[in-house]
Amino acid sequence: MNTMSVTTAVTPRAIDAARFAMNGAAPRLAWRPENAGEVADAVKQCVADQLALVPWGGGVALARETAPERYDVALDLTGMKRVTIYDPEDFTVTAECGITIAELRDVLAAKQQELPLEAAEAWGATLGGVLAANASGARRRAFGSPRDRILGARFVTGDGVVARTGGRVVKNVAGHAVHRLLVGSRGALGVLLEASLKLLPQPPARIALLWGADAGNLANSERWRDWPRREPAVLTVLGRAVAALNPVLASDAPYAVIAGFEDDSSWVEACATFARDSLGSPRVKLQDASVPVLWQQLADTEEMPGIRLTFTTAANTPDAIAFLHGRPIAERLVFHAACGRLHLWPSAEEATALVGELAGRGFALVEERGITTSATRVDSAVGQLRTRLRAALDPVGIFATGRNWS
Repeated sequence: MNTMSVTTAVTPRAIDAARFAMNGAAPRLAWRPENAGEVADAVKQCVADQLALVPWGGGVALARETAPERYDVALDLTGMKRVTIYDPEDFTVTAECGITIAELRDVLAAKQQELPLEAAEAWGATLGGVLAANASGARRRAFGSPRDRILGARFVTGDGVVARTGGRVVKNVAGHAVHRLLVGSRGALGVLLEASLKLLPQPPARIALLWGADAGNLANSERWRDWPRREPAVLTVLGRAVAALNPVLASDAPYAVIAGFEDDSSWVEACATFARDSLGSPRVKLQDASVPVLWQQLADTEEMPGIRLTFTTAANTPDAIAFLHGRPIAERLVFHAACGRLHLWPSAEEATALVGELAGRGFALVEERGITTSATRVDSAVGQLRTRLRAALDPVGIFATGRNWS
């Protein structure tokens, strides 16, 4: 990791703090910097005045999070959204972290390239927010998480130093991979300014198939046995209440099953034939340009309001959640089976018991929103490492979020 000093006489711009409420709790102050120097100055000001700081992007997910115990300043980074370096031939891009996922997609699409990360409400979700949460949707297993795609980053530490970690090209492997630790840290280690990422070409062909499914379809392990070998880009199950939010996905069936394949046209067609032989004729079939629209809609389902529990599991077929059928929670679930990621929206009364039950079935809780349990506490070795990292990068403890990142 390299560090550099930045000096500027510009005072961070004050804006309306009420816009940055976290689950109803607003900060005392809000600032909107427009360059790295202003971010560094803002952090230094927080250090001098002993203020607790929360970096903000589009606020798509953060607005629903419980506010930290101390929340003095919101730092709005949406004024920093330039694409600073784009090398289509090398399939890499470097962009400021205030750019939205939708804006970045538009830039890359002009060269038939993409950054295969889904984010709820991509029109507002920023690159920095997606990286800080290590967020990605139904295609996570097929194309990797943000942590897999990042090559390097520029960020501001908790004492106001602008630092750079990693590089801008795939072959650059020098130094410690601090940039990968920043991904998923939820603002615990620094304010992300800029990130360099690996891209992919748009696939020659895409297809999405949708079915309604009942409990018998879901629980039939024999039906799902050969699906992992086909490596679907998407294999997702939605509970009926979640599916009902989208006219394309809604049906009278207890569940909606969505499968997607992306590759050369012959393989995609072969996989579509396999899917029809396995599950019958789909209720809906989408191809090519209309498919990413559906992927965005699936990502949007993950940001329904209310308490949310997110689990990971090694199981990657829909029968893994069949035991939930017949219970109210089965109406409110999103299971990205291909990547073993389950989202549930329980009531406060059922949440703790549900965590314990799923742990007994091989589902590990990785995130909770709107409720706090002991289940996400890390073991002592990991906890000690995180404590040391925070002490090094945030020596006075001004970053208010990410106290227990994954």
